[in-house]
Amino acid sequence: MKKILSVILVTVVLAGAAHAQSFKRVVLYQDMALLTVEVSASGGRIAVDCPPELILDSVVVAPVRGTGVRSMSIEPKRLASGKAKELRDALGAKRVELEERKRRQKTVERQIELIFDAAGVKDKETPFSRTRLSDALMFIDEKVEELNKKHMLLGGESEDRSLAGKDLEERLEAVARERGYEIAVETDGDGTVEISYAVKSGSWKPEYAVYAAPGKNEVRIDATAVVRQATGADWEAEELLVATGRPGFGIHAPELSPWYIGLPRYRLSVMKQKADMTAAAPEEYASAQDFEAGVRATAASYVIGAAESITLPGDGTPKSIIIQRKTIEATIERLTCPRIDSAVFLKTQALWSGSAPIIAGTYSAYVDGEFTGRGTIGEAQPGEMIGIDLGRDEGIKVEREGKMFHEKTLTGKDRTTYTYTMTVKNTRSHPVQITLKDQIPVSQDEAVRVELVESSPKAVPDKDGIMVWELSCTPGAVRTVSFAFAVTGLPPLER
Repeated sequence: MKKILSVILVTVVLAGAAHAQSFKRVVLYQDMALLTVEVSASGGRIAVDCPPELILDSVVVAPVRGTGVRSMSIEPKRLASGKAKELRDALGAKRVELEERKRRQKTVERQIELIFDAAGVKDKETPFSRTRLSDALMFIDEKVEELNKKHMLLGGESEDRSLAGKDLEERLEAVARERGYEIAVETDGDGTVEISYAVKSGSWKPEYAVYAAPGKNEVRIDATAVVRQATGADWEAEELLVATGRPGFGIHAPELSPWYIGLPRYRLSVMKQKADMTAAAPEEYASAQDFEAGVRATAASYVIGAAESITLPGDGTPKSIIIQRKTIEATIERLTCPRIDSAVFLKTQALWSGSAPIIAGTYSAYVDGEFTGRGTIGEAQPGEMIGIDLGRDEGIKVEREGKMFHEKTLTGKDRTTYTYTMTVKNTRSHPVQITLKDQIPVSQDEAVRVELVESSPKAVPDKDGIMVWELSCTPGAVRTVSFAFAVTGLPPLER
């Protein structure tokens, strides 16, 4: 019992030793975080603990009031991080469970001994008659067998907790080897100093929800900042901001070097981040009002106020914060390319009028409140056009059929005529406008000739062979589009 109490006491002491870090301001970039803490000097000295992810040359110290800064140093220091606290707590709990199982095992062992002692068959004559002895032995067999099963079960549970404890000890030892840093500041007095530094384990990325209302010719875009940090200690931020910049990509402008023909040239490659596939929660289109967080446009980027008095867990758990909700006028278009996919897709082109830019990221699309899928959105500055795909329109049916006729010309060349017919049926109860695209091949060989034989309705291919038809479909209407082209100088193509 004393051992159990001592383990509990150790756990409580360790739990009280660790606490969240408080910051005056946290600015999250897409590849790092800038942390600012305001500290009062005591005896002309300030010490601030920093995680191993500290970017050493990012530290800035500035007096706020009542003192001046004399010197600043950064020294390695072994820290008790929030991650270490969690492991210690878990280890303490496993040890308590292990001791409790061992105690119950010993109780079962003692119960078995008492049963045999009570039977009176140990080193003395049996006080029972033969019949009573037989009944007693049967009772003993039943009870002892039951207790033995319980003893074995407790033994297995003890072994499991012992192994789990060893695993936690190894993880705790690995965490304890991580070295953090201490920023030490010498001041002229006992005033207040502001210390800012960057770490690599904090970041944010944009996530969007796009709500389209074709009947209103409107699209609402909800911009969410998905923030996270994994320094091992929770952050309590008085002010949380997100910024569009990427300081980790470098700040030096590129310079052109001489271009020597014939020498090897090397191509830079940029790593692409994997998109988070966490979909935004469904929401009715008209259930929320427009909202824009405070935005400050600097000469380098945009800084957006995300939240106040917020805690960011130190284990990397993401937290989503809406930073902008904007409704814009937009025309919903329907597009189909039946040569590739017979579905009809909803798209929109709109002028982005938000105060903050759209940063390239992932989004969830909703049309009339119905979830239609996930996509990626490109960058757009305020005042620029933005294109958004909204998913499939299941109410429009498209079919494409083709046939081929092959012959020889008078000069013996192959000539193949390809004819395609597309039918578009509107099963909706309202009229729709559909853009249909198809193509003919483009020859890059003088010996091969491609010509458009016919098209109905009339369409003219562009330089890339793309043909476009704008179709107006009334409710229940079926529209037909057909075209034919001939290829001379090649055997039949794969269709």
